[in-house]
Amino acid sequence: MPYAKLSSKSQIVIPAAIRRKLRVSPGDTLEMTLKDDTVTIRKAPVSYLEALESCASDLWRGSEKELQKERDQWER
Repeated sequence: MPYAKLSSKSQIVIPAAIRRKLRVSPGDTLEMTLKDDTVTIRKAPVSYLEALESCASDLWRGSEKELQKERDQWER
């Protein structure tokens, strides 16, 4: 199990093997959740729509246009 030490500036370095597995690089946004005493870190999706598209790609294709139409109606 890889370990990381908290720096004096409260920063940690994510071990290279984990960075490669998550496919993260400098500048990427990470999402952290806390449950009890466990922190989960994952690469944040660029957009939640993109994350949905990857779940069932054929089902969600083109949904961004439909979603934008609905948003436009709300703003009226």
